[in-house]
Amino acid sequence: MEPALPFFFGELMQIKLLSGVLFLALMGCQSSGPVRVSVPFDESKARALLKPGTNQVTGRIMVAMASGTLVTCANSSVSLVPATDYAKEWARKFYELDSGKYGTINTAFRMDARESQITFQGAEPFYAATRTTQCDEDGDFSFLNVADGEFFVVARTRWLGKDHDYFDFMYGVNDAQEEDGSIMQKVRVKGGEVLDLKWAPPKPTMLGGQGLPGAR
Repeated sequence: MEPALPFFFGELMQIKLLSGVLFLALMGCQSSGPVRVSVPFDESKARALLKPGTNQVTGRIMVAMASGTLVTCANSSVSLVPATDYAKEWARKFYELDSGKYGTINTAFRMDARESQITFQGAEPFYAATRTTQCDEDGDFSFLNVADGEFFVVARTRWLGKDHDYFDFMYGVNDAQEEDGSIMQKVRVKGGEVLDLKWAPPKPTMLGGQGLPGAR
């Protein structure tokens, strides 16, 4: 079987290929069967976008919901994915963009723990042609020396309840209610730009209806 969820670029291929750049699908999810991207992967174009440039892509993925729930990429992987035609179709299939369930090609969020595992056939070269770093404990990340072009920022997120810190301290992290998800944001940089991304759900009613503070 080919690798599954290509979001935590770095975790899956360490297990599968020992040198990859893709994240591991959640354990225990039901597989929906392999999916094939019909658009050929242009590896040369992707690699060209990974060459050193003069731009920076930084940001924070830490969003507080009206209920006190916190969505964050703290201490998890975040990847910069060249937005090739292959990557765009991959995103469309993974985030079910045709249905609008998880957002649009510009920004999306998927609650992985609640959904079926998706596997993609023949996607290893695509998974490998990325840059990966890690969000710090505040959900901050940074990619330096980024080439001109269009990219997807893809990150693993944790969906933590408002009492999570208390549970961590009193009982241990496994006792706190937690779910996993993944976010995607399309960005474009050019000419020495410094892009500071502040991700937010594409719809205030997403995230299980939690909503954003002040949103209607």
